[in-house]
Amino acid sequence: MPSDCRKVFHPPAEPSQAAEGEPTGQQFPARPGVLVVDDDHLVRCMVQLGLERSGFDIWSASNGREAIQLYRAHRESIGVVLLDVRMPGLDGPETLDALRELNPDVRACFMSGDMGGYEPEELRRRGAADVIAKPFLLDELANRLRLLLHGEPVELLPSGGRGGG
Repeated sequence: MPSDCRKVFHPPAEPSQAAEGEPTGQQFPARPGVLVVDDDHLVRCMVQLGLERSGFDIWSASNGREAIQLYRAHRESIGVVLLDVRMPGLDGPETLDALRELNPDVRACFMSGDMGGYEPEELRRRGAADVIAKPFLLDELANRLRLLLHGEPVELLPSGGRGGG
């Protein structure tokens, strides 16, 4: 997993010790994995940090080709792919098309402030389980991804413009 965001924004966490009587090591269920794909470095870092703090393992890609390589290498650990719609080279929908060739059941969610001519309904037809408008609250994003990982339908709500942090 790329760690450049952690180096910039916060030091690595200290290893935690299990309380007496708690299971240790491999006995805990795996943290849900998310592949974050966005050409904006700051967006990738903020999403990565927010989701890591919410209990997710994160793989981070700056473009569609990198996302395909990471998914191919880590698909067993990645539960959902979070894609920006507009990116240079392969855009988000084209990247999802390629990921669906590797795994027709890949769970994906689009995020975008500019849909680049795509409509949310078209993105859903292409296989997206959710479409989230930027800006969004990181806690809301984490909750929506948890719903997707558990196979529950996600209520389509506008994400931007809400209070809170």
